[in-house]
Amino acid sequence: MYEVEGQPARRVRPHVAHAVAQAQHVLLDFDGVMFDVETALGRWGRENAVREYLDSRPYFPRPIVLGAFGVDHMLGYIAENKPDYADESEKALSRRELDSALTAVPAPGLRQLLAACADTKRKVGVISDLSEDAVAATVRAHSLELHVGTISARRGLDLAVFDTGHAAERAADQLGAPVSSCLFVGGRWARIRAAQEAGAVGLGCECGREPRKYLATPQVPVVQNHATLIQALLAA
Repeated sequence: MYEVEGQPARRVRPHVAHAVAQAQHVLLDFDGVMFDVETALGRWGRENAVREYLDSRPYFPRPIVLGAFGVDHMLGYIAENKPDYADESEKALSRRELDSALTAVPAPGLRQLLAACADTKRKVGVISDLSEDAVAATVRAHSLELHVGTISARRGLDLAVFDTGHAAERAADQLGAPVSSCLFVGGRWARIRAAQEAGAVGLGCECGREPRKYLATPQVPVVQNHATLIQALLAA
C-alpha cells in the first residue's frame, strides 16, 4: 500500500526518526514535496505574469526583476508605488499560478504519503506562497481534499504568506494545534529554516529542489525520498 514505484525506502536515520517522532501533524510544502509547480511555471514564470500585465498598462517605473527580487518584491513595489495596478497584477499572477499548478506533475509517492499521515492520525496542512485558489483547485483536481486538513497559501495581496514561518503558524492555527507539534517538510533550506524559526520541526526532503548538501544541517535532517519519509512516519 505504501510502496513507491522506483523509490526504495532507505534506512531511517536516528535524527530523522527523532524529528518525525516529535510531530503530531505534518505541514507539506506544496511545490516540490507535493507537486512540481516550478517546472510547470517555467523560468521566471511568476515574475513574467506580472510583467506582462504591466506591459499592457500605461508606463510607470517598474520593479526590478532579478534573482534577488522575487515576485513578492514586485507585488510589494507595485502596491506601494502604483496601487491602482496592484489588484490586477496579483490576479494576473494568480491566473498563471492556477494554470501551472493544474498541469504540474504530482510527486512520486504523494498519495502514499498522505495515506501514511492519515493512518498515523496526523493531520496535514499544505503550505505555499502560490494563490490559495491555485493550491485548492489542484488538491481537488487530484481528489486529495479528504487527506488535507488545511491550506495556508496566498490570499490576494496578503504578502505575509511569502514568509514560510507565518504560513506555518497560520496552518497550525487552522489545524487547532501549536506550531511546535507540526513537522514542516520542504525541499528548500530557507523555507525549512523559516518554519523552524516559527517553532515547527523541520525536515528536508530531496524532491528535486535543493540537494542534500544545501538542505542538511545539524538542525535539519534530510530524507532521500518520499518512500523513506513514509517509512519514518509509520515507524514513529
